Amino acid sequence: MSGTIFMATSGAEAQRIHMQILSNNLANINTAGFKEDRMVFRVPDDALNAGADQGRTQGGVATLRSAAIPVTAHTDYSMGPIQRTGNPFDIAIEGEGFFSIQTDQGVRYTRNGAFTVNPEGMLSTSDGDPVMGEGGEITIDGAEVHFDGSGNVIVDGAVIDKLRIVKISEPEGLRKIGKTLFQLDESKATEETLEYSGVQQGFLEGSNVNAVKVMTELIEVQRGYESYQKMIQTMGEMASRVISGVGTTE
Repeated sequence: MSGTIFMATSGAEAQRIHMQILSNNLANINTAGFKEDRMVFRVPDDALNAGADQGRTQGGVATLRSAAIPVTAHTDYSMGPIQRTGNPFDIAIEGEGFFSIQTDQGVRYTRNGAFTVNPEGMLSTSDGDPVMGEGGEITIDGAEVHFDGSGNVIVDGAVIDKLRIVKISEPEGLRKIGKTLFQLDESKATEETLEYSGVQQGFLEGSNVNAVKVMTELIEVQRGYESYQKMIQTMGEMASRVISGVGTTE
C-alpha cells in the first residue's frame, strides 16, 4: 500500500507542477515576445529514485523532479502573432532571430521588441538595458527615428547602426531568466549571424500562448490533481483502519 501512496503522491506532485507551468503561460498571454513552456514527462533509468530538484534549468529545459516522476518544461520558440502598435520604438522580428540586450550580467536575448530611449539617450528595454547594435550600444540623437526591414537604425535620414539580431544554433542552449530574457549556455549553442531578418517598426510580436488551449488543459490537469488527492486520502484512510485493527482481539 505504501508503494501505491508513493506513486499517487508522485503523480499529484507532477500535476501540481504542470498546473504551475500552465498558469504561468496563461499569466503571460499579453506579454510581448513571451514563449510558452510545455511539460514533458521523462523516465530515466533511475526513475524509481526520489528527487527534489525542482528549480534547475539546463539547455532550455527546466529540469523538475517530482518524487519518482521526472518532468521537464520545454520552451516553445514558435513565433507569436505580429501586432500593430504604431509606436516607432516597437520592433518585431518576422522569422527567426533574437535581439541582443546588454545587461549587468552580460548579453542576453529576447523577442520582446518593446523598446524606448533611456535617460542616457540609448535605445533600451523598458528596464533600461541597452539594445545592442553591430557597433555596440545605440545612441538616439535626433528627432526622426526609423528602422528598416534589414534592421538598420536611421536617425534624421542617416544610418547610424544596425540592430544586432542573431540566430541561436540550438534553441535548447537558451534558458529563461525572467522578463522575456534568455541566457545562452555557450557549451550547448552559439550565436550565428543572420543575413536577413524581417524587421517591422511599429509592431510587436505577441505571446505564442493559445489561451483557449491552455485553459482547457488547465481544467483537465486540475481534475487529474484532484483525483490523485482523493486516491491519497482513500489510501490513507485504509491504512489507518488496518493499523487500528492490529492487535485487536475478538
